[in-house]
Amino acid sequence: MAQTVSFSPADIEAQIQHWLSTEVDGYLGSTYGSPIRELLQNPFSAGLADAFLAKLRADVPLLTLLPANAVDLNYVNTGPDKQQIFISVMGRSIRIN
Repeated sequence: MAQTVSFSPADIEAQIQHWLSTEVDGYLGSTYGSPIRELLQNPFSAGLADAFLAKLRADVPLLTLLPANAVDLNYVNTGPDKQQIFISVMGRSIRIN
């Protein structure tokens, strides 16, 4: 008999927050972790967002169950020289600190 497992948006957000707080190679023998520092000081037009989201999907397999356009990277200008980056998952924004 197949077992059904359900995840709430809060569960998904917790997994992404954990991934964001873990550096790449943070676990011995695993490449799990967020390469967030690679995004710093680079324009969004540099194309790093796609690789960032691909790594997120690879490290958090739950996200592969969602449609491809359900996970996105966005930003909001917060000052003359500052931006706040967000990961959007099915319309729910997760702030990257």
